[in-house]
Order: sequence, then C-alpha cells, then structure tokens
Amino acid sequence: MQVATVLVVVLLVCGAVVANVARERAADDPAGVDLGLSLGAGATSNAPSAEPTTGQDPGSVRNAIVFLVDDMHDFSCAEAGAYLPRSSPWLVDRGTCYEHATTSTPVCCPARAQLQTGQYSHNNKVVRQKAAHLLTVDDTVQRDLGRAGLSTYGIGKNLNGVKPREYYGRTPLRTGFEDFDFWNSYQGRPGRFRLYDDTGRRYLPDNQLNSTETNGAYLSGFLDGQLVSGDPFFVYDAFFAPHKQGARFAPRHMPPVPREFASAPVPPFRYAPERFARDKLPLFHRPDQDRAYYRQLFTARARSLLGVDEQMAIALQRLEDTGVLDETAVFFVSDNGYTDQGEVNWEGKSIPYPAAMNVPMLAYYPGRAPATDLRDVALVDVAPTLYDLLDVTPGHLLDGHSLLGDHERKVVYGEFYAEANGLVRQESGPRTSNLRSWRMVRRGRESYVEWYDPRGRTVFREFYTARAMTRNKLFHTRDADAPSPAKIREFRRLLQRHGSCRGTVEAGSPRACG
Repeated sequence: MQVATVLVVVLLVCGAVVANVARERAADDPAGVDLGLSLGAGATSNAPSAEPTTGQDPGSVRNAIVFLVDDMHDFSCAEAGAYLPRSSPWLVDRGTCYEHATTSTPVCCPARAQLQTGQYSHNNKVVRQKAAHLLTVDDTVQRDLGRAGLSTYGIGKNLNGVKPREYYGRTPLRTGFEDFDFWNSYQGRPGRFRLYDDTGRRYLPDNQLNSTETNGAYLSGFLDGQLVSGDPFFVYDAFFAPHKQGARFAPRHMPPVPREFASAPVPPFRYAPERFARDKLPLFHRPDQDRAYYRQLFTARARSLLGVDEQMAIALQRLEDTGVLDETAVFFVSDNGYTDQGEVNWEGKSIPYPAAMNVPMLAYYPGRAPATDLRDVALVDVAPTLYDLLDVTPGHLLDGHSLLGDHERKVVYGEFYAEANGLVRQESGPRTSNLRSWRMVRRGRESYVEWYDPRGRTVFREFYTARAMTRNKLFHTRDADAPSPAKIREFRRLLQRHGSCRGTVEAGSPRACG
C-alpha cells in the first residue's frame, strides 16, 4: 500500500496521463438473518452462450476486472452504446450484454457483498447498510483469487458503514484484497473529495482530480506494476459515480459531472411516474418531485457515467495495446438500479420494483463472440463466473451460477431489511428510513411481494402479471383478474424457499437456490 506522499505523486502523474489521453481521444473522436418472519409461467428465453471464436482459448483467461458503478439505472442492450460510447467498442460491440440482470437486495452495501461472495444477503449476513462488519472475508472471491496466486486490488467505495480509518493503520480491517485504496465519500468534485493515508487520516489532494478520475489514476498505477511483472491480477474498481453527492433535492447534491461532459448529449429522458399507485403502499402514491427535477437528475447521472466510461476506455485501450486484454475478462455492472425518471413515484432504490431491482450488466470475455443474453441473471452470478473463468475453486458455498454455462434462472428473488439511521439517510434519503422490510419473487411475468412490520408479520401483499409491476392484482381488482388462492399459496411457497435457500443443485444443496 502506498504512503500518503507516494499516493499524491502517483495521482499527479497518472492524472496527467489520464487527462492527456482523454484530450487525445476527444480530438480523434469529436436466512442466516432472522427477521422473525413466518416464512422459515416458466423461464424466459435466452440467447445461447456464445462459442469461443477461432484462435482464442477461453482457458487462457488469467486476469479479471470488475468495474462497479453506484446507483446506475438499468438501460437496454440497444441503448448501451449511448450510455457508454467510449468503452462500447469492447463491452458492447465485442462483449456480452445481459438484458435481464438484477440485484437481489437493491441497496449499496448488501448488493456489493453479494457481488463479492456470490451469496444472497440472508447467507452472507450483510443484510443492511450497517452490516458490513458481518461479512466473512474468507468467503469472498477476492480472497479465493488471492490464494490462487492472483494479485488482487480494490479501489474506491467498498462497503457502506466502514469508516475509512478502519481500512488502515496497524491492524487494518480485513477486506480480502492483497492491496486496496478504499474510501467512503459522498463528495466527488475536485477540491471537496478527500482521500486517506495509510494511518486513516484524511487529506485533500491538490491534483484537481474528481473521484472518478482518481479511480482511473489508481488503476493506472496498479497496471503499471502488473504489466511489468506479468503476474495475473484481479481488480475491483468501485466508482462513486453516478451516485448523488447527497440525499437532498438541492442542485449541489446532483452527481458530479466532469467538465468535458458538462454539455454532452444524453440518451432520451422518459418521465415515468405511476398515475394510479393507490394499489401500493402510501409512500408511492404521489411523486417525489416534478418532471423538471427528474430531467435534471437523469441528465446529471448520464453525464456522470460518461466520466466512468472514459476511465474504463483508457484502461481497456491500454490492456489491448499491450496484448493483455486477450487474457483479461471484464465486467461492467451497477450495485443496484435507481428511479431517476420518476418511476413508481419514488426517487432512489431499496424497493422491489424493476427500476431499483434491474441493473445494467456487460461483460467482455476473451475469445467469445458478441452476444445479447436474454436469461434472467443476477449479481450473485458474477462471482461464480469469475471462478469459472479463472479456473479457481471457491472455498465457500455459492448461491449463483456461472454465466458461461446454460443455467436458466427460473425465479428472480429479492429481499430488503429495513433500517433507520444516519447512514441510510445520507446514502438513500430520509424517505427510505420509512420503508418496511420486504421479500419478492418473480417467475416469468408474474411477481409476488410481501411487506413486513418490525415483528415480521405480513402487512401488505402485491401480485402482478406483467414485468413492469404497475397493477397490483390483490388490490380491489375484478374477480376475473384476481389470482386464485392456489396461485398465491404457490408463490408464498416460492418466497419461503428462496428466502431460506442456500447453495445450488450442482453443489448438492438440499435447499438449493433457483
């Protein structure tokens, strides 16, 4: 790990390189947790996994990078190039786009724990924003890859609820990474974004980089050493963007936008408030803000993502120029979705509806032809895929499946555990503190949701027959539209099974996840 002085020097040097490359490119291209709950249509079609192209052995993959963004709403595979124009030559034109990817707990800390463990929250114990310390580090993909001989490196925002000083000092918190530069900051602009030295003390860098550029600079510094040594590596590059810089509706809380993208065009804005929402809980009956606010928020978030896109493109181009990309798998994914177009009359995440549950997911697999994969996949599938790609045996039970196989996820499962504290208000806004705990399952086009009180009793139920989840069939519906009691019993059994599942059929688990 670098000391503070070296960090500043590295950032200054790498930052200059990043800026120069950016200018040149611009010129060239104008149940483990007990809630006290009583809970102890078929598969979607898919495009078959692409076969390796001639001349490239998938077994030659030695390295992997996971680019993780914070709170990015989902976008379709057709729109991916518009959101990621600079990295799309690799991630879109030559990669695999997962059209139906979901997170299983749509809030930052639990979602990141899923990504690192390949386990649902009820199994890895990180069910809330302030539960990061319950993570079993030995049950993480970075720990297993490190044991297998890869150099592992983590950058940026890791798990909420961990104070930065806990990462450093004489007895630093174990992260599973051989080396890391982590921080939890809700400011991304130069001059306000603070880093931490090896003792956990904050300092203000004078290099005028924002948090996105800082991630890129650290990655560049790490690759310097790896390209010289030739050692295999795994990087977990967790960007703060396009997260807001605060939970309030003030302009200063908007996501940080790099200057070069301040006027950049963005994909179409589609305002989507729910006109009739009385079939949901009162929190969703009326919009948070008006159309003008949501347009401003959407635009800032899309432009903030362009900064991440630029940093990814710089790294990918460098790996390709040095011949290392041919042996490096790359993922781009968000920890959770976000309602930045007024969906469900809500701004934020933490809810069981598609805008928060659905996430963008792209992957570059060396030697595999480009593809659009229409299977239902989840964040818990990323870790199993990394094990598969790098031919490493996991040291713990996984709930997900390798995306390289032909597994069809029959059921999409989600869970959220309510909490009310300052961290939640800072991270997700004051209204999230009023959310109840919930669990949901979706099979095909049908979805079932249960909301719970603090004692785990079911207080509200929802059933939908369309993926958009806009009309609750259990709320004053016509008899012809109402699901039968047998259908509800069936979905309650599904909910019970997935709320306590552990492991997979392939691993011989008696309570296998779907």
